[in-house]
Amino acid sequence: MRVATIAGAGMTLPGVMSAALADRLENSAAQRALTGKPLFFTADQDVTVAELADTIIPTTNTPGAKAAKVNEVIDIILKDCYKEDDQQRFLNGLIQTNKLSQDTYGKAFVELDPAQRIEIMKKLEADDKQLRSQMTTAKAVAKVENAQADLQMPDAKKRYTPFFSMLKDLTLTGYFTSEIGATQALEYVAVPGRYDGCVPLKPGQKAWAI
Repeated sequence: MRVATIAGAGMTLPGVMSAALADRLENSAAQRALTGKPLFFTADQDVTVAELADTIIPTTNTPGAKAAKVNEVIDIILKDCYKEDDQQRFLNGLIQTNKLSQDTYGKAFVELDPAQRIEIMKKLEADDKQLRSQMTTAKAVAKVENAQADLQMPDAKKRYTPFFSMLKDLTLTGYFTSEIGATQALEYVAVPGRYDGCVPLKPGQKAWAI
C-alpha cells in the first residue's frame, strides 16, 4: 500500500493534517497491506467501491481507478479521517446504489455491464444535484426567515456532503495521488526544477502532477 499517497490524500481534507493523523494513516496502510483486507468496509463493500471508482475513472489509454487501488485509499481515509455521520452516509449510499441497481436491472451494481453502471452513476449524480439544490434553497429561506437561526446552524449541517459527491471527491483524490494517476494520467517530473505558478499547456498536453 502506498503510504505516501494516503498521507498526501489526507492533507487535501479540511484542516491541517496532524502528526497523529499521519501516523494513524500510515499504520492503517501498513495493516491493510499486511492483511490484504479492508479496515472499514466489508469485503463486499470494498469490491463495490472499487467498481464504482472504476466507473468514474475507467481504464482508457491509461489505467483506471481499480488498477490504482483507489478503493484502498477510500477505505483508509473514511476510517481515519471522517466523522461517524459521514461514514454512515457513505455506507448508506452504497446500500442505496445497490437498491437502485436491483430495482432497475435486477442485479447488484458489481454485476452490471459497463453501460448499465454508467446509467446508475448518472442517476446518482442527478440525485446529488437535486439534493444540493434543495439544501441551497432551504438555507436561503432560512436566512430570509431567520438570519440568527442560520448563524446558529451547526457547522456539520452547513458542510453536509451527499454520497455521490463524497465518492467522486475521494475517487479523484485517491487516483491523482497514486503512482498511476500522477505518472501516467498526468505529466510528472520526479525532481522538478524551479517553481512556475502558471505554465501554458500545449494542445493535448496532460496537466502536471503536483
